[in-house]
Amino acid sequence: MRRSDKQIKDPELLLEILNQSQVCRIALCDGEKPYLVPMNFGYSENTLYLHSATGGRKIDILKENNNICFQMDIETQIVKSENPCNWGMKYLSVIGSGHAHIINDIQEKKEALDIIIAKYSKKSDESAEKSFEYSDEALSKVLVIKVEVEEITGKKSGY
Repeated sequence: MRRSDKQIKDPELLLEILNQSQVCRIALCDGEKPYLVPMNFGYSENTLYLHSATGGRKIDILKENNNICFQMDIETQIVKSENPCNWGMKYLSVIGSGHAHIINDIQEKKEALDIIIAKYSKKSDESAEKSFEYSDEALSKVLVIKVEVEEITGKKSGY
């Protein structure tokens, strides 16, 4: 990171950003062209889980090249001054990379979906009820991508 003074080194703050972010943007390599997609996600134990349709461009790309980069941010705010050239931005962000794999095992898929659904339903990790019910039809219509995180960094600006 070029600006080490902005680097987030606190693992708890990195986890807070991951938990508070509503959207994960993933970047993929489609031959010579980059492809960027916003996605719903969950995060647990150094693993990112992405909720996806069963087909489409991102799935086609991942079958050819499973390298993935991801980004999330929270608390974004423009900081204005009299001179627009001096404007800035406040934010907390995370960028990481890893290798993506499609989850085929039904039980593992359900557990990954539980992590994603718990995030958006606000069920905390301490909640006794972390398991959800999924019909066979619903499970057949969704794909879960598992990203084993290999690298992750955080950055803060204006904080």
